[in-house]
Amino acid sequence: MWVSVSNQAYVFFSCVLGGMIVAFIYDIFRVRRKAIRSSNLIVYFEDFIYWIIVALTLFAIIYRSNEGEIRGYLILGIVIGIILYALLLSKIVMTIFLFIINIIYKAAVTLCGILLLPIRVALKILGVPVKKAYKIVARGAGKIKGASKRKLSKIKASGRILKNIRKKI
Repeated sequence: MWVSVSNQAYVFFSCVLGGMIVAFIYDIFRVRRKAIRSSNLIVYFEDFIYWIIVALTLFAIIYRSNEGEIRGYLILGIVIGIILYALLLSKIVMTIFLFIINIIYKAAVTLCGILLLPIRVALKILGVPVKKAYKIVARGAGKIKGASKRKLSKIKASGRILKNIRKKI
């Protein structure tokens, strides 16, 4: 393969773009982690998936631009791409993604509230007779409980009397 300066510049800028793509993919994982809290096991699994995606992406970029030859300036280009993305675009991308997720979340909550409105109204309507029935049952249960305590205390007292009589005999 004939190597020219323009070809090397193309390969270098392809790797800079690849570094920016890798950093963008990392921001996608960061947004997901900020939006949904996860356990350590899920985070480890996501990291594994991230590195597989990074390896495949960088392999594809290097293979497409330089026929798979790895050179020092390729790694430098990838690092420069990551740094450029982190300094210039990361905050903007994170803010936009989190804003979009917040809007989607609020829309979903509002939609659920609208869809569940008939159920809430039905529960309020049914709640009045249920509360009255609960009070009646609670009073009845209280009376039964009081009566059973009185009977239990009578049984305990009679049990003590029988015990004392047995001791005397």
